[in-house]
Amino acid sequence: MRRFALLVCLTASSCMERTEYRYRPDYVAINQGRPLEETFYKPDGTKVVITSQVPNAKELEPPPAAEEAPKAPPGPGDEPPPLQVHTPDMVLEAFMAGLRSETYDDLWVRLVSPQQKRRMGERNGQAAFVKFCQDNRRELMASCLKLCTCVRTGQANVTPLGEEMTRYTLPATDRDNFGFTVVEVERTPEGLRLAGIR
Repeated sequence: MRRFALLVCLTASSCMERTEYRYRPDYVAINQGRPLEETFYKPDGTKVVITSQVPNAKELEPPPAAEEAPKAPPGPGDEPPPLQVHTPDMVLEAFMAGLRSETYDDLWVRLVSPQQKRRMGERNGQAAFVKFCQDNRRELMASCLKLCTCVRTGQANVTPLGEEMTRYTLPATDRDNFGFTVVEVERTPEGLRLAGIR
């Protein structure tokens, strides 16, 4: 009887594998030269499945850890959590996500660099930034997608602008095809932030 209980316990523990799903659109896989479907394991044993299938939100959300209590949604006066953005392509991805959801005020607060906010003016800068995003949304999306691809593949021209700032420019062959050809990022204690796009 003890051996049976031990076997059941071992079987149950082996079935508790944690799986994390990540959605990768076809065009991203093609741009990166990677297969559409991939599976790998993190050091902690979590199985990561990258799929090009249209995600089902419930299916792709990793289950909450058993010991973690569910987090309460942020209240009206709560500060939004800082963005975890550490590479220039992640800056562009975060910017595109904000353009898709049209959360321009949130982009200003969480993604725009402190230096850019000072340049634009804390008082009127946010309104100007929101209007810029609204007026140029479609062209910004197309340009950011191309910039993101060029940054990832090493085709973008990289120009350091001091210790904390870097400029990424589209190759000369692509500049006439896009409305925005330059993105600048600033390194801050919280990670990289958007310092300019033109």
